[in-house]
Amino acid sequence: MIMDSLSGLAEIMEEGSYLIYTGQPWHPQLEFIARALTSHRDNQAWVMRRRTQTEMDQLVEKSGFQKIDMLVDEWGIFTVSIAKRVNA
Repeated sequence: MIMDSLSGLAEIMEEGSYLIYTGQPWHPQLEFIARALTSHRDNQAWVMRRRTQTEMDQLVEKSGFQKIDMLVDEWGIFTVSIAKRVNA
């Protein structure tokens, strides 16, 4: 589903456009979040599918973007990356 979304964005973006994407490669309270919050699927636990930063960057690149830069919070929990649309 992520690849479909990224490919769809790449199709409508002009070459040179920028994509900003966020990541959460890990979280110290993942178990707590899964038990405290429910998903939209019959009130089941909300278990997030974590992706490494490398996996996210590879998906973005495969979709036609080139990563330019990334910021990470001091705990390494959240990332914000910027990529440029190439080969439009």
